[in-house]
Amino acid sequence: MALRHTGPAQALQGVRQAGETLRRAVRRRRTGPWHAMVERFEPAGLSGWVEVPEDAPPVRVALKVNGTEVMSTWASDRLERTGTGVVRGFSLEVGGLWQFCRREDKVTVRVHDERLPIAGHGLWLAPPEDGPRTVKALRKELARGMVFGRSGALQRSKALDTLWQEQVMALYSRTRALLSAELGLDVFLMYGSLLGAVREGGPISHDNDLDAAYVSRHTDPKQAARELQQIAFLLVERGFDVDCRRTTLHIHDSDDPRVRIDLFHTFFDEGGTLRFPFGAAGTTDLVRDDWQGVQETDFLGQRVLVPVCAEQLVEVLYGAGWRQPVPGFNWKRDRTQQARDAWMPRAYHEEVYWAGFYARNDFGDGSTFHDLVEARDELPRDVVDIGCGQGRDSFAFAIAGRRVTGIDRSHVGIRHAGAKAEQLGLSDRLSFSACDVSDVDALTAVFAQVRERAAGGPVLFYARFFLHSIPASVQEALLGIIRSSARPGDWFAAEFRTDKDEAGDKVHTQHYRRFQNGKQFGRRLSEVFGFEVVEEQEGTGLSPYKGEDPELYRVLARRP
Repeated sequence: MALRHTGPAQALQGVRQAGETLRRAVRRRRTGPWHAMVERFEPAGLSGWVEVPEDAPPVRVALKVNGTEVMSTWASDRLERTGTGVVRGFSLEVGGLWQFCRREDKVTVRVHDERLPIAGHGLWLAPPEDGPRTVKALRKELARGMVFGRSGALQRSKALDTLWQEQVMALYSRTRALLSAELGLDVFLMYGSLLGAVREGGPISHDNDLDAAYVSRHTDPKQAARELQQIAFLLVERGFDVDCRRTTLHIHDSDDPRVRIDLFHTFFDEGGTLRFPFGAAGTTDLVRDDWQGVQETDFLGQRVLVPVCAEQLVEVLYGAGWRQPVPGFNWKRDRTQQARDAWMPRAYHEEVYWAGFYARNDFGDGSTFHDLVEARDELPRDVVDIGCGQGRDSFAFAIAGRRVTGIDRSHVGIRHAGAKAEQLGLSDRLSFSACDVSDVDALTAVFAQVRERAAGGPVLFYARFFLHSIPASVQEALLGIIRSSARPGDWFAAEFRTDKDEAGDKVHTQHYRRFQNGKQFGRRLSEVFGFEVVEEQEGTGLSPYKGEDPELYRVLARRP
């Protein structure tokens, strides 16, 4: 959607008028902005800046339609711009606004009710087309408690949205009960939810999730991070949808992904100070002697846990002025401390992602690459499926009569696959082992077991959709171990995304991918790792998936 332009001359005149208006406002009110502008106004959102004196507080910026204020924000982020004062940026997501606007409506952005110039538009902006609803309808929605959330969508205030309250509290209760029963951890309200509970007796209206936390059983930051990953695995196995971040787990309701709680980890360090991997914005500390455990309280009609020292913790998190809302509070700017030594490394995110993927996805038959490989009568009976995941192709090979060992670093995927093998009565020829291919000793031991089971016969080293999921150094080490383990008559088969696929749209976007040249890989497989290439394929149409048709390279090779 392209927004309507009001014309170059009109825009220039609007900018001049706005500048003069602001200068007059400044002369009348020295706390106001010295200068301001909306630099970008697109269908999805807008951004701009306000220049204020050095000691001025954050400036409130409002968006109006025909004089009716529909949303607001604060100019609070300091920008690196030249000026006589401090330049502070602001932004708003507005995607949900246009359904209520007509072409004759005027959208303005204001400070102290003075219209700001909008680059390329003048002092107001006109929607390019008529939306299905009207500003009058929007006023009614706002009057009954609807608000524009952080994403720009119109939503019911969390203080009034009883359905959201029921769903998020049910999700919190399930999480709390599980961690208490399995690990002895107390899950209590944290950050914005704790602030709302202590200061306002309920949620902050524009929140879109519930914040919770626990105190780790460990004082070592790396162990605390590892514990958070183990909690993620536990949640995945019990049916939760988990998105792993450096400092938190985003736990979603599997029935409604919009419902979410954020679970943060905290820990007392060896000196007895409570540390926060996500961070805190206060100037004081909370030590072990201050911590008095947790207690139950009412929140959204349910019983929740909060720290006994809740007010003291809120002051540590938000500073001494926490009792009054802070206009323009921004964690990136206002954070004063952060325990980065307890952040989860990227590898942890990947392992949690694949655990969740394997727990949610079960394919009923083998892949198209499996079908290509299985069609060759001369391939070995014994197969090692490297990066097998939940065992899709491992099962297909076993059902076809081959003896298969599936390996993957995801313990969750391996456990699911092992249980399924028993259920299907395939355990006599299908086994799974949790193994990280970067662990040279463990991988060598697995290959030795496969070789022993083959009793001198050839082995197929099989890796579908795996090589693009590991770094180049790990791939190089893996191929080196295969070269050392391989015997004449062994086969190697691989399928992976090529560098031609890097720019393409992806169905799944939250995990690591590495793209490489297929033909170069085939040459190295022959020249460096001792396999003779028997068949190569490259292109699209090889493995379409949910509307995605990736650029792939396939290779089958034999050890002469």
